[in-house]
Amino acid sequence: TTVFKEVNGVPGNECLTFRNNGEIVDAACVDDSADRQMTPSTLNGQNVLLVQRTFTADFRPDLVDKQACVGFNGTTFLAEDCASTDIPFVSFQNDQMVSSDGACQSGHDDLAQITVDPTGANCATFTTTNVTP
Repeated sequence: TTVFKEVNGVPGNECLTFRNNGEIVDAACVDDSADRQMTPSTLNGQNVLLVQRTFTADFRPDLVDKQACVGFNGTTFLAEDCASTDIPFVSFQNDQMVSSDGACQSGHDDLAQITVDPTGANCATFTTTNVTP
């Protein structure tokens, strides 16, 4: 299980974190917090990032009691059901977060929400810390 820290991220808040609604933002690095943790894995022969946190019916009823993976909805990377067949999943390659259709995380906006480059041309880089879930 891994915590991802954005190189040149929001100072003091560089680590990728899942909100209750499954969106990803930069937040303080708390290595033992499940909402900061992802596990690189393989699903049906495809590299994926498994989301370690759980979700509640108040915010993401579609993810209750489901394994969530990082996916690309055409706009941003966020937690999606790993069983989905119509979502490009995201993996960690060459220090970058990249979807199966070539989009990459490009950084963050002024609200610390991640940004995605759908062309894969401008990718942020990350350092990682391996942790025990």
